[in-house]
Amino acid sequence: MKNHTTRLVILVLFATTIFLFNCDGDNPLNSRYDVHNTNYIAVEEFLFEVDVANQSLFRLTAVNGSISITGESNSDSIIITGERRVGSESTEDAEEHLELLEVRVQELTDEIYIRTIQPNETYGRNYEVDYEITLPDGFMIIASHVNGSVTVGSINNTVTVSNVNGQIDLNDISGSAIASLVNGQIEGDVVLPSNGLIAMSTVNGNVVLNIPVNTSAEFEASRVNGSINIRYLDLQNEVITSTSRRGILGNGDGEISLSTVNGNIWAIGF
Repeated sequence: MKNHTTRLVILVLFATTIFLFNCDGDNPLNSRYDVHNTNYIAVEEFLFEVDVANQSLFRLTAVNGSISITGESNSDSIIITGERRVGSESTEDAEEHLELLEVRVQELTDEIYIRTIQPNETYGRNYEVDYEITLPDGFMIIASHVNGSVTVGSINNTVTVSNVNGQIDLNDISGSAIASLVNGQIEGDVVLPSNGLIAMSTVNGNVVLNIPVNTSAEFEASRVNGSINIRYLDLQNEVITSTSRRGILGNGDGEISLSTVNGNIWAIGF
């Protein structure tokens, strides 16, 4: 059985440190005091449209909020819409600090890179950005988040998502799918290509994977506390231990690795 544990650990550690890379240390406002509540919210919507040239990778790093990424066939542009929000103890303070919450778009040679910029210290304020993104369905996706849900759908390429607190949903993915999470559930609907990889790992939460019944892969699922459930899949040469199940689907061309510490695992054929 191929071993991708190192890769998953790196993804989780990367997600836990994303905040440091997304934050902007320059803070021109007098913000160095704790606010007592976040009852007042300042909001601003944003819209970016990027024409695709030779790029084939979309990368997003975010901190707080929700993320939705959807592929569209025959599209030649990336549309990024959403909302920036700051919650503080007064309307004036929230509006002032909204200026420090930025969505930055970079058009690089082979990728489009989007990231959230916010202060290193929040002093009790809430900084949130919700993203709604549509892009060509053949793009490779790399999304890193800290707090909130991440949904990626209708992509015909490799999808990699790391998150700390929230949920990861991968819907209608035709390609390799790599997802790591600390607290929350991972759910995927994936068509695995030949020699592709599905690797889904969470610490506290469930893993639910839906794959075609004719999927060909080496399969392994492991947990510490919880259960492992396999339905409508013909797992050959199965080896069962107290904490794991492994075997071969089809000819074993690709690889599927599912793991959780505290939670349940479902692998379901359709």
